[in-house]
Parts: sequence; structure tokens; C-alpha cells
Amino acid sequence: MIVFLFLLFPPPNAAASSYSVQQTPSSLIKSPGQSVLGQIYCSHSIPNHDNILWYKQDGGGALKYLGYLNMQHGYPEDDVKEILSFSGNGETHSNLSFPSVSRDDSAVYFCAARRAQCSRKPRRQRKNPDHAAARRHIRNQR
Repeated sequence: MIVFLFLLFPPPNAAASSYSVQQTPSSLIKSPGQSVLGQIYCSHSIPNHDNILWYKQDGGGALKYLGYLNMQHGYPEDDVKEILSFSGNGETHSNLSFPSVSRDDSAVYFCAARRAQCSRKPRRQRKNPDHAAARRHIRNQR
């Protein structure tokens, strides 16, 4: 038997904020070899946060980073990409899936929402007209 537990800790000022991260179910029991597809769900309502991060805490207590979902693209860490995947839309929700669970997957799983490190739409590079004129002037001086 494999037990998945999910814990969610509210942010320090949760009562003062309408933003939240939710995770369901609170627990899940599977046998080795069974799949967990779309049953582990995380959602958030935090504006401008388009990444959902996933963590695992096994019986030893160490917290392990599993990877993240950025918008609609999952990026699991190299050592877990063969055993799990992420789906959804990082702006609102994510699913954690296992095609076939093993005893090593029995743990507590956490999700978190994060603001992207860079903007979604790259800014257009504009040439500075003064800079272009200065280069032409230097070339003509030679």
C-alpha cells in the first residue's frame, strides 16, 4: 500500500487576504503499480503567479523539489521526469500524475504558487535613433 498525503499551510495573513492555494485530495491510497492520473490537484487564485511548484517530503523529513508547471509546460527535475508529470495551467491549477506508483512514492506532497521570474511577453528591442545616428556620424568621420 502506498499512501499519498497532502498538507496545505495557509499564508501568515490568510485572514486578511482573499488569495489562496488549495490542494486536493487530503490523502490518497494506492497499491504499487497503480496509476495516479489527474487525481492530485493544486489550484490558486493569486494574480500574476503563473508557476506551480511541486515538492515531496518522504518519511525522513527532507523536502525534495520535484519541478514546476509554467503556464502549460511541465518541467520535472531530471531524476523524476520518468516517474511523474505535471499538467494544467500554472496561472490557475496543476495536476501531479504518476503512470505507475512504487513504494518510494509514498510521501507527503506540497504545491506552491510562484510569480514567474521573467515576463511572458518579451519586450521588443528598439534601436535608439540617437545611437544609430551617432554610429553613422562616426563611420562618416573615418
